[in-house]
Amino acid sequence: MKIGLVSNGRSRRNRSTLARVGEIVAAARGVEHAVLDGVEGLDAALAGFAARGVDIVAVNGGDGTVQAALTVLLGPDTPFDRLPLMAVLPGGTTNMTAADVGLRGGRERGLARLIAAAADGSAATGTTERHLVGVDRGIGEPVQYGMFFGTAGICRVIEYCRQAVHPLKVNSGLASALTLAGLFARLLLRRGGSDTVLSGDRIAVALDGEDPHVAEHFLLLVTTLDRLVLRSRPFWGTGSGGLCYTSVRWPPRGLLTRVPRVMYGGALRRLPPETYESRRAARIELTMDCPYTLDGEIFRPAPGVPLTLHDGGRVAFVRV
Repeated sequence: MKIGLVSNGRSRRNRSTLARVGEIVAAARGVEHAVLDGVEGLDAALAGFAARGVDIVAVNGGDGTVQAALTVLLGPDTPFDRLPLMAVLPGGTTNMTAADVGLRGGRERGLARLIAAAADGSAATGTTERHLVGVDRGIGEPVQYGMFFGTAGICRVIEYCRQAVHPLKVNSGLASALTLAGLFARLLLRRGGSDTVLSGDRIAVALDGEDPHVAEHFLLLVTTLDRLVLRSRPFWGTGSGGLCYTSVRWPPRGLLTRVPRVMYGGALRRLPPETYESRRAARIELTMDCPYTLDGEIFRPAPGVPLTLHDGGRVAFVRV
């Protein structure tokens, strides 16, 4: 099986250690390697892979690089006649997608395992599947595809993490822990309504064709990943759809004492439903003015135009 590897040269881990990846590729056979400046040139790189018969598209970058590749591969102008297998190496800052569906053993060892599995054909069976989140912005542009959607306070938390935590140059797990600790401290010490991170956003939510419900949301998450940062699983709702939806309303009553239950509880978490809601759905329509994140990248919806989130189908990820 032939591998096409895309490396984002701007991703955090690649800035200083991309040469090692290049050495592994140079010593292998049947691996195409495209090193990009950000995601510029991604379309051309994937088109080249398709023309040269690549079977596995491997992404060496952060969550945003994976999201950009998925959007091209599943878009109307995809260069592949048939969707290739995917493989993810943790080359970014947070690497939430890699932690859930990425290659085992870290980046260099994972790449070496992938090359070996592609050579003997075992990569075709060593896979796991995940649904994707499709985001239709309602403005005539192609659907975006990713695995984690968030809006309301999650965007402010991401910006806070980038400004206060990422400059410390700690690993992704510690960065997530420090970010959550900072958020909890702000909740504990909050005075008045002057905190720019701690606030609510007015969003109308319609799940699976139900009538829209308008409320102030502190956090709103939609994902197809099995685990999020710090191996958390803040989803406990029932339903048959492929999208896991959770909302924490504003103000988040009792959040400080209920954090373990929200993040790691079981099917019955005994949380007040007026503040904490979790469901599975196949289609979610959101009408809002606040920005949203898709796999770590921040976007703004068109004013007055609803976003429609839907089950974007399944992709097979190599997990050797």
